[in-house]
Amino acid sequence: MRIDLHVHLAGIGGGCFVSPKMRRSIVYHALKRTLKIDDREPVESTRRYAERLATLLETSKELDYACIFAMDGVYDGAGELLPAESHLYVPNGYVFEVCKASPKLLPVISINPQRKDALEELTRWGPQAVALKWLGPLQKFDASNKAYEPFYDLLKELRLPVIAHSGCEHTFPGMEQRLGDPLLYEPVVKRGIPVFFSHCGTGSLVFPGHDYSGNFISLMERYENVYGDTSAFCSLLRWHQLKRFGADKYVNRIFHGSDWPIPSSSVYFLPALGFNAVRLLERDRHPLDRDAATKRAMGLPDQVFHGAYEVLKDRIAAWEAIRTS
Repeated sequence: MRIDLHVHLAGIGGGCFVSPKMRRSIVYHALKRTLKIDDREPVESTRRYAERLATLLETSKELDYACIFAMDGVYDGAGELLPAESHLYVPNGYVFEVCKASPKLLPVISINPQRKDALEELTRWGPQAVALKWLGPLQKFDASNKAYEPFYDLLKELRLPVIAHSGCEHTFPGMEQRLGDPLLYEPVVKRGIPVFFSHCGTGSLVFPGHDYSGNFISLMERYENVYGDTSAFCSLLRWHQLKRFGADKYVNRIFHGSDWPIPSSSVYFLPALGFNAVRLLERDRHPLDRDAATKRAMGLPDQVFHGAYEVLKDRIAAWEAIRTS
């Protein structure tokens, strides 16, 4: 079964929100235009986003499933939510609501371990979820903090895999880039919990001091439960990483992720693919399929698209039983 490990849910109504600072950013205005988000109709725009996501998966020729992310916010020292610093907030309940609309959508919860009710939230949603999503530079928690060990113990008890951002983060303002270091997550990895590191710890020219790909490789070589994904590897800032992590040496540990709705294009691979191949790829207006097809054209084998299923299949089966009950 072919899985896209990295697809973002978003909204500006219905319990979801985007911070005022994020709404003033160039990235938000670009995505708002592409995704037809209307600030005057927050609930309707949020509904349309979710419907489009379900339609993309239902019409996909390249994918059987996609992992759909909730996104928790930033919390203060007392564990209270800081809305002004939470640039994208998507509650866990909403991700399940959306994923019930299509058998191809897999719910991935997000719980900042700094929140005061983190254990209660994990107990409530963890048994139903396929995985847990963290985006440390956005959520501003240090995963190496020993205070979070009870949370990690519960993750292990629930046998819940983790999808953790690694490397630099470009989408949101005011990021704490140091929190993208995969080594911070070693306390989670040591417990035997499967951890998928989004972007394989890679940096970019924008944040040259925050390339943690060497640390990711070190973890992957020391622990069998460490994996990476190819999310945003067809984007302007990370396209040069595709061949590096699609190499045979890592093929059984690197899996497909798109990072939708971040724009993806085959144009960056024009020298390798040639004009005709790129022209045909760009004619496909399905963004998830085009991203996957571009990676196939660049030589990524079937294992990259199928491999994550072997890690997640028990969680997927549990969710499907819940969804159809």
